[in-house]
Amino acid sequence: MRFVTLFLKTENVHLLKDVGMIPYHLFKDHGLDCTVACYKNSEEYTYADDEVRGLKLDFVKKTRGGMIFDGILYLVRNARKTDILNIYHLNLSSYFYEIVYRLFNRKGKIYLKLDMNPAGFISCFKKNPVGMIKRATIRRADIASVETTRMLKKLKKFYGDKIVFIPNGCYRGKMEETVPAKEHIILTVGNLGTYEKATDVLLEAYAGYIKRSPGSDWKLKLVGSVDEGFKDYIEDYYARYPGIDKRITFTGPISDRARLDDEYGRAGIFVLPSLSESFGIVLVEAALKGCYLITSDMVPAGYDISDKYRYGACVPAGNAYELTRAFIRACDGNMDRDEMAAGLAARTGAMYDWNKIVDRLYKRLS
Repeated sequence: MRFVTLFLKTENVHLLKDVGMIPYHLFKDHGLDCTVACYKNSEEYTYADDEVRGLKLDFVKKTRGGMIFDGILYLVRNARKTDILNIYHLNLSSYFYEIVYRLFNRKGKIYLKLDMNPAGFISCFKKNPVGMIKRATIRRADIASVETTRMLKKLKKFYGDKIVFIPNGCYRGKMEETVPAKEHIILTVGNLGTYEKATDVLLEAYAGYIKRSPGSDWKLKLVGSVDEGFKDYIEDYYARYPGIDKRITFTGPISDRARLDDEYGRAGIFVLPSLSESFGIVLVEAALKGCYLITSDMVPAGYDISDKYRYGACVPAGNAYELTRAFIRACDGNMDRDEMAAGLAARTGAMYDWNKIVDRLYKRLS
């Protein structure tokens, strides 16, 4: 059986995320012939030679026609020899890919991975052309999966058993699965300074926490690239809160998996205050190392990964005051951090293991 993931934006890093992990485990654990079709977006795809060895990459030629045209052209040539087509997101690409695939292969199956955030869910049911296209895309798929239980419950009301729960797992590689001693570090990982990540809310909340707990030794560490337009804000922030720069570290992006894993391991708290988030694989990575999770209510995966906030907290998106209060409770409270970290790490390892996740998907695809 040939399984093709058509995701033209695939880069090397995606091979350790759902785009690569799902077809890789279908190949490794269930013997499917799996391919990722994409542009050659990375100079090298090093993970294909090691971590996902055996997963095929089919590089699509980029033309002047654009992404939708190039994907359609690929399907015209390959649909008949593709038993299962895997596509991502509710967009025009997926809409047209489904139509073309059905024209050339009526017996094949379409697996649509929604990767849906709360805003995407709302737009899906609007009575406009965008909403109509999104709903038609779901209807045409044989299986459509969502990553969070709250989204699952809502979509099942409209689409029944077509909707399945397939969360994102965590690539664990060869790392030793231990929970290290925690330090007084609040950590976030992401594209810093973008509107969606609400880095300004995080910084203001941390300043509010230090103002209310001046003797605290909790430090803030931010991992990721910083948007150019946000650098002026950081300078102004340091000017408004003299001395706070000594408590804050911007590490820049960290691509080395062992080093990033160490950052998760040392942090006592992981925070993701996003204004919009479909899943947030960083939450699973942090939870696997036992970080207490603080998320906004626009990060639906926070509910699931923290076990309904047993191992974390939720605050209103964009509300620095409430995030400050969450820091006070988490940093200054009487939490048994070792017990909490061990419990969360064990649960995450069991719940978000790619082998188990893909096993469930395979049963639905068979």
